[in-house]
Amino acid sequence: MSTLVRYFLRSKLKKFVDQVNEAQKEQYRQQRKPTHGDINVDYVPKDNKKSSPGHISGGDYVDFEEVKE
Repeated sequence: MSTLVRYFLRSKLKKFVDQVNEAQKEQYRQQRKPTHGDINVDYVPKDNKKSSPGHISGGDYVDFEEVKE
């Protein structure tokens, strides 16, 4: 008789846990769902001053003209 009660309680507990997990997943989806007009930024790159086109590194810059003969 106790085996039957254990089985019954175990199945009810599993069903309850599954319902709670599903409710938490749904709540998480609702929080993550962007509303119309919102902007979400996941990654902001570093401000890298060295990679700007006006900056030259590694020696002197020599301006030259190409001469055709």
